[in-house]
Amino acid sequence: MKSVLYFGDPQGALALLERGINLCGVVHGRRGGPGATALLPRLRSTPRLHLPDLDDPTVVERLAALKPDLIVAAFYPKRIPAPVLALAPGLNVHPSALPRFRGPDPILWTLRSGDPETEVCVQLLALGLDEGDVLRRDRFEVGPRESSGSLSMRLEAHGAVAIAEVALLFLEGRAPVPVPQEGEVVWAPQLAPEKAEIDWQLSAVEVDRFVRACAPYPGAFTGIGEELLVVLEVRPVDAGTFGVLPPGTPYVQGGCAFIRCGEGAVRLQRLRLGRRPLTGRQLASLLV
Repeated sequence: MKSVLYFGDPQGALALLERGINLCGVVHGRRGGPGATALLPRLRSTPRLHLPDLDDPTVVERLAALKPDLIVAAFYPKRIPAPVLALAPGLNVHPSALPRFRGPDPILWTLRSGDPETEVCVQLLALGLDEGDVLRRDRFEVGPRESSGSLSMRLEAHGAVAIAEVALLFLEGRAPVPVPQEGEVVWAPQLAPEKAEIDWQLSAVEVDRFVRACAPYPGAFTGIGEELLVVLEVRPVDAGTFGVLPPGTPYVQGGCAFIRCGEGAVRLQRLRLGRRPLTGRQLASLLV
């Protein structure tokens, strides 16, 4: 029976197993995640590694000894080096309309840019990050109130199924025709937590996009007095008579907390002050 060496999150491994695909080994990425509880009992006899050093020759030897027919990577957080890629043909799944937003944080940049649509792409694994030819594209609308958390859940769940379906075709000798990526390459680098400070010179619409892109991680933040306020949800509004205030100025109206932006204002909905969760109304009571 042909077998797969799997790199990534539990959902993808489960999707492969549910299609009768044999896993000769599993290399875990992030700990836990959706599907972890259901997956682990099914891997009792399967060799497993957690984020090993893939540049270590002894690790590569261990993986080579598994003799995979196919490598499948689904949301694995590290680059897979050439010695591992040489073990077998490989597939990867990526949640963006490639080549737009290659890199580690495509969902954040999709939301930050205000893209109305995105894609889940199944592609050939390549040495260059997300450079492989595309075997399947599935298009998704981006909801107007979507956050990185909610969009990630949707795209990762679909991506696990999509790559498992392509893997099955691949193992059966019916792989889709690879299509080279065309268009402008746009990178989606990881946003460091210290870079998630809100720029209040931006318009209210842009601030809203940034907040949703950073929720729940790394969490958009701003300063209120001497306190650090993590902003998890806002709503763009017309600043009205408060439009004379400088951008970044907080104000209270009708029991709600607002902050003036470069254009318009945002009503604060959900926040975190230190470790304390707050609603916008709770913050308003502290500002009065």
